[in-house]
Amino acid sequence: MVASSEQVLVVDEALAGIRLVDYLERVCAPIRRVDLRWSVAAGKVRVNGMPGASRLRLRPGDVVQIVRDGLMPRPEAPPPRPEVLHETAAALVLAKPAGTVTVPDRSGRDAGVHAWLPALGADLRIVHRLDRDTSGCLLLAKGLAAARHFDVQFRTGAVQKTYVALVDGLPLPDAFAIDAWLGEDRRRPGKVVTAAAPGRGLREAHTDVSVRRRFARHALLELRPRTGRTHQLRAHLASVGHAIVGDLDYGGRDLLLSTLKGDYKLRRGVAERPLLRRMFLHAERIVFDDVDGTRVDVHAPLPADLTIALQKLDSYDGRRR
Repeated sequence: MVASSEQVLVVDEALAGIRLVDYLERVCAPIRRVDLRWSVAAGKVRVNGMPGASRLRLRPGDVVQIVRDGLMPRPEAPPPRPEVLHETAAALVLAKPAGTVTVPDRSGRDAGVHAWLPALGADLRIVHRLDRDTSGCLLLAKGLAAARHFDVQFRTGAVQKTYVALVDGLPLPDAFAIDAWLGEDRRRPGKVVTAAAPGRGLREAHTDVSVRRRFARHALLELRPRTGRTHQLRAHLASVGHAIVGDLDYGGRDLLLSTLKGDYKLRRGVAERPLLRRMFLHAERIVFDDVDGTRVDVHAPLPADLTIALQKLDSYDGRRR
């Protein structure tokens, strides 16, 4: 007799040769793949009465027994202390990782950067924002007077920011500017739309763009925004037909091995997973005048996930040549 907390499945003929973890990903959605691997390793999945292994290839008629109460999340490691790129008496520049919100979300469950502030120092204040999936330089002010100083710098354009983005397609010029007005997208709360001319609810926005490197189907761009509007870079690039890779909200596409490798073959029963699990946008550099008048220039190295994505592009571009 099978316990009510268990699920027993028989592998269909069409899925012959599928790996156990791939099979579980199909039948146990939306449980994360990393958690499924963890559960298999913990002995919570059996195949034909024996403990399973993630890479085990299944045959038609194999019996997969899943202890539903036993499928468990992999223990989460405590969030690492963010890297401090630069610190002065009035300012702190962090390397914000992708996946972290700058300010708490509306639900209040994800405090993001705010959760780090007590450990980093007294009375730190966030003076500009980066999107959740954007990594790189994030400036914090020490105290109210410093926050007011940097707020004026941002509003007057005295702060210089440089981003890098990987985009779909190949821009024709090596350098160009995007001047498009931005306004709230009434059909999609929290998103913006572009317009070629001023209008009600629209704000002027300017982005300078230069091409750092060209690949077969993508380009690595350097972006220097002269204004600081919500989703400015994402919407601007989409408006000229070069959406950021992985930015699904603005028309970007996932970076897939099948688009890079001509002889790519997908494993049976498996949906292809992107090479990059977020959009390719990184706040590489920030330059500002500190409270004492010192000009500060801070650089954030490209994170490992973006570096690996570029290496993949370079590898398969080289094979085409």
